[in-house]
Amino acid sequence: MNQYRNVILLAIAQACYLATSMTVVTFAGLVGASTAPDPGLATLPVTLSIVATALATAPMSMVMQRTSRRFGFRLGAAFGTVAALLAAYAVYTQSFVLLSLAALVIGPFQASAQYYRFAAAESVATALAPRAISLVLIGGLVAALLMPTLSGWFNDQFADHQYMGAFLFATIMIGLVFVPVSLLKPLESAFQTDAGETEAELSRPMSAIVKQAGFIVAVVNAALGYAMMSFVMTATPLAMEICGIGAESPAVIQKHVIAMFLPSLFTGFLVQRFGVVPILMVGQALFAIAFLTALSGIEIMEFSVALIALGVGWNFCFVGGTTLLTRVHTAAEKGRVQGLNEFLVFSTTGVASFAAGLILHLYGWQTVNQTAFLMLVIASVVTLGASMSGRLRGLIERQPK
Repeated sequence: MNQYRNVILLAIAQACYLATSMTVVTFAGLVGASTAPDPGLATLPVTLSIVATALATAPMSMVMQRTSRRFGFRLGAAFGTVAALLAAYAVYTQSFVLLSLAALVIGPFQASAQYYRFAAAESVATALAPRAISLVLIGGLVAALLMPTLSGWFNDQFADHQYMGAFLFATIMIGLVFVPVSLLKPLESAFQTDAGETEAELSRPMSAIVKQAGFIVAVVNAALGYAMMSFVMTATPLAMEICGIGAESPAVIQKHVIAMFLPSLFTGFLVQRFGVVPILMVGQALFAIAFLTALSGIEIMEFSVALIALGVGWNFCFVGGTTLLTRVHTAAEKGRVQGLNEFLVFSTTGVASFAAGLILHLYGWQTVNQTAFLMLVIASVVTLGASMSGRLRGLIERQPK
């Protein structure tokens, strides 16, 4: 249990981070709608937070490599605390400019939180890394269950300023992050080079690293998996509103979020037992089920089943992709490789989130899912091609228990 101490602490930090992230996604657009000079700019703060996160991922990774994981996590939480307070003040003053600024400032916090799962993998033996990664994601399940109730309670306490309570709740959640990350067992050794690494390995250029089949498969599954999930999830409430069942969308989205994180109780064990590629392929199959179900009808049942399959598929691809990424770089390369991966994941997700509403508006729900299917085909072809060619040999074997 001692070796899982950091993992438990990071899962707590993950719960606080995701409670904050869900608050931003839920309420920033609502506040934007009432404060923006143009209704078309209502979702700009959400977009800015995604862009800021993408831009901060690589710098935050390098900061951690030059200092430590703990310093990077605390630095990110400091940015987040300022951002949440600024957002609450923006609601109080009804300032769209301040709200947009807060969305930018929260970027480094959200970027730092992307490395919780990597820190968890570094805290345990290599064979246990899949379990550690998956257990950290369980924090998302806690956030999904508690955030709606707690943010609603805070909003009720500050009812005179609509939605200000939600951002004060986010401030408290980010403040709580300081506790578990400060209690982490030092991870400074995470970036120390292995004694057996040669000079050539220590100095490999990024052009050589990104050509590795393992890197390509890991990034494609993590980035496209996140993009497909975000693409369909973002369009779902709008599509349900068009279909006349918009009142049921919160329940459908909550089922989806639970489906994203509940499998983390066992995904790591499955990766250990069966290997990375089989789990990636099962995740891709679940994505296919999600899209086919969504294409089959527009009743509450179809939306619910599709979003549940979408969530579980995301979990399998994200945990599998992250596990594979930890096996394709040396300790000296870790900061650059993980930073590039997170930048690509968030950039792709940002584009997908922005495009979802546009495609739904112009072409409809069917086209949204058909477009997602094209992304799935790309991910499947890349994964199968690399696996069948033998280029992943040595990276995907089952790990001992």
